Formats: sequence, C-alpha cells, structure tokens
Amino acid sequence: MEIFAYISRWVGNELKQVQASANRFEAFTILFLLAVALWPSMTPKFAVLVPLLHGLFLFCAFVLVRHGLAMVRPVAAHIFFALCVSILAIEIAIHHYTSLHLNRFVLSLAFQPQAQDQIGLSSTLLYLLALIAGLAYLAARFIRWRFHLPLRRLIIATVLSLVAAQALYGFLLYQRDTGLLNSQRDLVFFTGLHHYHAERLFTPLFGSRPSNPYAQSYNGTASPRTGGDTWTVTRKRNLLLVVADSTRSGDIKDDPSLAPNLLGLGKRGFLSLNHSSVANCTHFGMHTLLSGELATTFGPARHSKRAHGLFAALAEAGHMVSTTEAQSLDWYDLATTYLPGAVRDLAPAGSSSAKDDYVAVQTVRRLKQIGNEPWAHLAYFNGPHFPYDDQENANVNTYRDAIQATDRRIGQMLRELAASGLLTNTLVIITSDHGEDILDNGTLGHGNTLNDAQTKVPLVILGASVPTDWIRSHRDILPLVRAEMGAGPLRALPRATEVQTGCDYEFPQSFAITETDGRVDFRLQDGLLALAPSPNGTTPTEAQVRRASFKLIQLLNQKE
Repeated sequence: MEIFAYISRWVGNELKQVQASANRFEAFTILFLLAVALWPSMTPKFAVLVPLLHGLFLFCAFVLVRHGLAMVRPVAAHIFFALCVSILAIEIAIHHYTSLHLNRFVLSLAFQPQAQDQIGLSSTLLYLLALIAGLAYLAARFIRWRFHLPLRRLIIATVLSLVAAQALYGFLLYQRDTGLLNSQRDLVFFTGLHHYHAERLFTPLFGSRPSNPYAQSYNGTASPRTGGDTWTVTRKRNLLLVVADSTRSGDIKDDPSLAPNLLGLGKRGFLSLNHSSVANCTHFGMHTLLSGELATTFGPARHSKRAHGLFAALAEAGHMVSTTEAQSLDWYDLATTYLPGAVRDLAPAGSSSAKDDYVAVQTVRRLKQIGNEPWAHLAYFNGPHFPYDDQENANVNTYRDAIQATDRRIGQMLRELAASGLLTNTLVIITSDHGEDILDNGTLGHGNTLNDAQTKVPLVILGASVPTDWIRSHRDILPLVRAEMGAGPLRALPRATEVQTGCDYEFPQSFAITETDGRVDFRLQDGLLALAPSPNGTTPTEAQVRRASFKLIQLLNQKE
C-alpha cells in the first residue's frame, strides 16, 4: 500500500509541474463552434446548466486530447483539430437545416442503399468539407499563439465537468423536470443517465420523486403484432399500392391544378387530402403503411427474421407479389421485412424523372406478364423527394413541379392498366410515405418535426367494395386491405385518437396525440415521456396532457 501511496504522490507532484500546451487559435475556434452548436439547447430554465457543463467538458477534453497528441507528434494534434472543426461544422449545418443531429440515426442514413440519391449527398459537399478541414489544418499549423495550462487542473476540470453534467442531468431526470428532455434533444454529443439509474441514485438521498402530471413512464414492451399472421382470403382481389415519396397534401389543397389526375380519380373513388402518414420518414411511414402498426414496433419487426405486413400475408395466401422501385426499398431492410419473395424491378441509375418514368412503364409491363393469378404490386415513385434534377434552382416551385410530374405519370400508368383490363378486380391505393418541409419553418426535408407539412399526405382509393369513409391514417390501410380480401372484419368507425411518431433510428423519440379537443406532443427519452412544445404553438391543458399521456402509454403497450 505504501508503494501505491508513494506512486500517487509522485504522479500528483509531477502533474503539478507539467503544463498542457495549447494553441490559442485552435482553442478559441473550438470554443466558438461549441457555443454555436450548443446554443439551441440553452433555455432560461435551471436545466441550462447541463449544456454549459457539457460544453465545458467537451472543450477541456479537446485540449487534453490535443495535448496528448502533440506530445507524440505535433502533426497529429493539427489533424485532430481539423477533424473536430469538420465534425462541429457538419453538426451545426445539419441542425440548422434539418433540426437533426450528427448521431447514430443520421450516420445510419449515409450507409443505407442509394444514400447519395436518397438524401442528396453531393461531391460538392464533400469537397467543401475537405476545404474546411484543410484550412483548419493549415491555420493551426502556421498560427502559433500558444498558452499553457497546468495539466493537473485541466484533468480535474475535465473530470469534474463531466461528473457535474451527468449528476445534474440525472437529478433533473429524477425530478422529472419538464424542460430537461426538450433541452437534451438539442444537446450535441451527449448521452445521459437512464432515468432508472437516476432514481436509484437520488431516491435514497431525497426520497421518492415528486409526482409530475406531465411525465409518465413507458416500459418499452411494444412488439410487432402482424408477424406470422395468416389471412384466410375469401375474395381473390388484386392490390396495386402506389407510393409517391415525400408528397404532402397541402400543396394540392392550395393549388388543385398540381394533381388533376389524382383529384379526378378521387371523384370516382375515395379521396382524402387530410390523411395522416403517422410518421415523418420513409422507414417508419412504410412500416405503418404495410403493417398497420405504430413505428414503436419497427425495430423488433426488422430484427425478427420473419416477414410482416399485408404483402407478406397476401404472398402466403397465394398472391404474386412484385414491385417497381425508383429508389431501392432495401432502405432500413424494408424489402426484406415487408416484401418477402417479391419480384423486384429497380430503376437503373439516372435522374429522378427518368427513374419515375421507369416505374410507370415497368409497372404496366410487369402486371401484363402475371396472367390470371391474383397479384399484389407496389409501385414506388421518387416523386417530389429531394434531391431534384435541377438542384441549383431547387425551391418550393421545384417541389410543386415534381408533384405535377408525378401526377401525370400515375395518371398515364393507371389509364394504360385500365385499358389492359388489369384494374377490373383490383383495389388501387395511392398515397405517400410522408410529407416534406420546404423551408416552411426554416428547415428542409423531413424527419425532424411532426407537423402537417411532414405528415399530411394525399390518399386515393379506387375499386373498394367496402366503405372507406372511416380511414384517417396509414394505420387503417392494412385493415382495409384485409377486409377487401374477405380476411377480416371491417372497421366501421374512425379511430378516436390519432397518433404520430417522430423519426429516429429504430424507435420513435417523439409523439403527438390528437383528439377532438386538441393535440398534445411528447418527447421520449429512456422510457420517460415528457411534454414537448407543439409545432402549432398551442398549449394543452393539464387534463389534456394527463389523458393523452395515459392514452399513448396504453397504445404503446397494448397487445392486439
């Protein structure tokens, strides 16, 4: 023990004398970028101390790591600085334009099939990033404004700021502070205590946590309910599901001339321009559309190694399943999970319009080849999904032009199918996986806000033999198809509660509950639901919040 005590004293004395060398330019640059990145998480509430302490930890950690690298090789320290500048610049840009963060979910997008086409990654962006990193490296190398810090104090500051940020976050989580989760959603590179551990830590010190009507716990037991379902099909009908990516209904409401074909088809069947996609991104929206379930079951369905949803049920019942895809539905394993054994035609590389032309033409060709056996086909158009063919002049008018072009293609495709007699015994459903924000609230794209622009999509149904006026969202599509096939009862009334799920990697982190008396938004963190600001700026009553929170927990945990 004396040896360990001696070593400890020796290390302490040595650290007192060691100075951590840092470059003023690098330090001020990182400090400035951290301040910009953390600014959205700054609130006037007590929870603001969490981002301040977390920012201090990140800054001290940078200086500490940079010092260690400089001791080994100065060039490594400059490269590390350039890398940090690039990462922070990417984080700031992503959050500014999309309200998302450089986290696991965003990084996972870059590794999905056809990611460059799907999310608009361009070589120009990569060149710009390389330029920023190069300039940062050169500046760090030639601007030599040095300052020194006692290494022991730097280590202590790093450890204390980390512990303080985590302890304060855990305490506020234990208190169920309603502003904490909203602040935490804007924190960069932050992972806090799970609320279970926060309770274990602080309950012995302060007693049971106070009751908070704005926060309820969810046990995370949601699991897919459609996997392995067998439909006893008594009516051998065909199914044509047409999905035009990122098509919001608001523009068609405002300007009917954008979609004369869809509106004309709607007059012959069922039309809704107030239909909810439930989710605001492709993998969650398609999950709900094809399975009838909330996105809380997406992760379990994806990893279950079993087929799920309406196409899986129809394939098992003897339908020929096929797809034509402008963009690959291997995105987050959608094809593997929901389109088992499908004959898939993927559009060749080319412009968005060329790919959509391929879908329209190939759908007709494919269905003409099937013959007399029942079939179920998915025609997946790129539609007005970003990026556009004319990237340099992309704006809301470009988006609307893409809606109009997609409407023409769908109209022509259906006319050719009808002329060939392929729609005689066919249920046709036309919709979108989600909507799109075109700088309506300062952001571009989807997946960041549960607003009407991102979740309200058109719905057209043709050839239905059962009533359709009860349909309100993508959750209702599978029950409709099942009823049309004579494989299940018809839902007679619309759902009393509309639920929306915010996009994330495999499990939603935000929800919205809409009932007749208004809407309540929630954020989810480690199983804890807390009230979140509503995109429409309204503030629900305490009674609304309590009722909505219990309703959401009930929906998340129910077994059907």
